[in-house]
Amino acid sequence: MMENKYVLIVDPFSSGAVFANRIRMLFGYDVVALITNQALPSAVMATFRQEDYSAVFSYHSLGRTVQDIESVIGRAPDFIVCGSEPGVLIFDKLCYHWGLRPNVPARSTARRDKYLMQQQLMLDGIRCIPHYQSGDLAHILHWCKENPFDEYVIKPVNSFGTDSVLFCKNTAEITHAFHSLINTTDYAGNNNTVVLVEQKIHGTEYVADAVSCDGNHFIVNIFRYVKQEINGVPVYHQMVTEPVDEHPVLISYVKEVLDSLGIRNGASHNEVIMSDGGPVLVESGARMHGGLGPQLAEECNSHSLIDLSLLARIAPREFENKIQTPPVLKKYAAEYFLSSPQSGVLNTLNIESQCSFLESYGFCVCKYRPGDWLEKTTDLVTSYGRIVLFNPDKTKLIADVRVITELEKKGMLMTLRYPPA
Repeated sequence: MMENKYVLIVDPFSSGAVFANRIRMLFGYDVVALITNQALPSAVMATFRQEDYSAVFSYHSLGRTVQDIESVIGRAPDFIVCGSEPGVLIFDKLCYHWGLRPNVPARSTARRDKYLMQQQLMLDGIRCIPHYQSGDLAHILHWCKENPFDEYVIKPVNSFGTDSVLFCKNTAEITHAFHSLINTTDYAGNNNTVVLVEQKIHGTEYVADAVSCDGNHFIVNIFRYVKQEINGVPVYHQMVTEPVDEHPVLISYVKEVLDSLGIRNGASHNEVIMSDGGPVLVESGARMHGGLGPQLAEECNSHSLIDLSLLARIAPREFENKIQTPPVLKKYAAEYFLSSPQSGVLNTLNIESQCSFLESYGFCVCKYRPGDWLEKTTDLVTSYGRIVLFNPDKTKLIADVRVITELEKKGMLMTLRYPPA
């Protein structure tokens, strides 16, 4: 009797949590998990489902982790998949160690460190954001003086989910942003010994989700982001599907970026601003789109981002067959990110009663219940929920998004009560 094959998922958080059951459904293989970081935000850790795995490992060192996994399953895993952003570097090391369809090893850090990412594009002659990093405020201010832009972005080099991303217009704001970030810990548990400063690029921001196999890049789906600025911080507001075939310039640029960053196998999540000067990369993640993105793509698209992400690493021939036809959008989707204007105890939650009558209403995801403490929304992780809309008519979809926006502005979707002063 043939022994079963094993798939290792590195950090199966967020959307990566869907991989285990999909692997069993598509291939019938055993699935094991590796957790590389126990210090992630509780909202991220809560997405991990231990019961989905026949074994769960914790990362210590490369040698010990390899030994732990091989001793339990009896050999190296047959396939390996990256589940989320915090695991990218260790995923790269393990792919290379076991010879399991690695991405270009020498560019691994440029796939995670946002400064090195922009540096790599610059070295390869690809349009990038003017950028600088330092742990010294004087050096940061000197660079800003030498590069007098209207506005700057200050952020950690290794975080995710818009953690501590700040917009600054003048020396006082840059100084405040620097001091609020330097020597703090980001969402991935890294110490911010340096901060990254970039020119703020103006234009429409898109996300292009790609899957690559042996360097052949396939853009599966495109979303347009709408962000709002709250106290100088960009916060996700909406994400709306876009037909892939309407964005040839964006697609060509993303493929150049993937080559530059050495992404040859597996999923990537690429955030790009279409500026007056052309497309420019905000950042790329060498893993599948997080959150609900893959689920929305699957609902609306002729191609499944989840399936293709797995096929590229587990069944390359089948992947090649699937990408012979271009992706087609069958209907439109919008993900609305719910935002709390302040912190407090959740008193009432009225999303279903206020929104379910809308023609486009799909579903709502909110893990909070009355009596729970809600933090003020300052980034992606502190958004308290999502409303998802679907409609074959884009005009009706956008109209329903406007209704939800107005309801939220008027405080109709939830109410807070505050602890006594």
